[in-house]
Amino acid sequence: MKSTRTLQSVIAAALLASGVFATSVALTWMDHASAQAAATDAAKAPAETLRPEVAKLLKAAQDFINAKQFKEGLAKLNEADAIAGKTPYEAYIQERLRGPAAAGAGETAVAVKSFQLAYDTGRLNAAERIQFSEAIAVAQFQQKDFKAAALWTKRAIENGSKAAQIKTIMIRALLLSEDFAQATKEIDASIAEDQKVGRAPTQEMLLFATTAAYKQNNDAAYINALELLVVNYPSNEYWTDFIGRVARNPNIAERYMSDIFRLKLTLGQPLTAAQYLFMAQTAKGAGFPIDATKVMDAGFAAGVLTTVEHKQFRDLVAKDAADDVKNMTKSSAEAAKAKEGPGLFNSGLNYVYNGETDKGLNMMEQGIRRAGIRRPDDARLRLGIAFALAGEKVAAAETLAEVKGSEGATEVARVWTAYTKQKPAVPPATAAPASPPAAASAPLKAPAATK
Repeated sequence: MKSTRTLQSVIAAALLASGVFATSVALTWMDHASAQAAATDAAKAPAETLRPEVAKLLKAAQDFINAKQFKEGLAKLNEADAIAGKTPYEAYIQERLRGPAAAGAGETAVAVKSFQLAYDTGRLNAAERIQFSEAIAVAQFQQKDFKAAALWTKRAIENGSKAAQIKTIMIRALLLSEDFAQATKEIDASIAEDQKVGRAPTQEMLLFATTAAYKQNNDAAYINALELLVVNYPSNEYWTDFIGRVARNPNIAERYMSDIFRLKLTLGQPLTAAQYLFMAQTAKGAGFPIDATKVMDAGFAAGVLTTVEHKQFRDLVAKDAADDVKNMTKSSAEAAKAKEGPGLFNSGLNYVYNGETDKGLNMMEQGIRRAGIRRPDDARLRLGIAFALAGEKVAAAETLAEVKGSEGATEVARVWTAYTKQKPAVPPATAAPASPPAAASAPLKAPAATK
């Protein structure tokens, strides 16, 4: 009868900071007598075994590996290289051991070669194929062979890998190998999968999306990714980039620029002296001195408005605002009696600017339903913004969703909608590889008085 002993152990291949992949290696070895018996009975019992001289070195190597003495284990495996005439099974077991030993010893290139040799034998079971392809992918990434890393991560996923880090490594590898088209496909699929189940895409994945879009000069895709970033991971940097890129759209009419300035002011972002003045002048010209005064006060509080001319203009609008406050009750009552809606709508907006939001919003809603609104989309936009300023973000988003038009109203509604949907701020994620620099705030056109 054939006598055999079986030794099994788990070999840990520690590869990079990206994870640890365990491989289970079973070594079957025999003493001299058993080897002779096996040779005699080879035809009857064709099971694969290790010759004693091979098994001795491989067992010693395995013991060193289990003790995390990887260099010593690798040395024993190198000794085994001198044994001639290895069977395919002996060569396979040797490479299975050499992979984790080399990885532990910091010899990544050797580890990759050994893992690939073991993988290519076709002897691995389904679980092992996942483990080995993951290990190879991570090692290739460490060696900066990004094309190979992308290939092996894809193979790992095809083998059934569910590890999130493997998908991340694949996308990083595609970006770093400048395969931006394929990277975009993988990124878009990942984002769509998250959105399908009502889960926010990770901040890292959205940064990947900005990178891929930036590298392909796809401004629309870049803005889409920024929109998801400001909603799910709001930060001053993301908002500055998002607003700036939307605002530089040449199709946005001048009359909407004060709405963009207002969002920046609402977010606590800095405005220039010219922007404060443009916003205040727009409000005054449209008949809203209360709003103009608040804008000027904010500019002075920020230390941006400092000149004598600035003070003179503030004094002027403040006087008009005081008169407006005195006459608000009378003027709003007259507007309520009118058949057409502009007067009532504007009176309501004036109340919102004066801090009387409930009353003002009610008047605006009544006014917008009446005839005579010359620019309905402008009115819907201002109503949506008024809801947002009042903290009624659900109503704001619903109203802004109805805004149409080809002169920029939809773009402005988009940024304000993002504001209504943004979640609490979180710490920024580590930047994606080859991440584009944050865009400087785009030069914004001076707004004219709203008509």
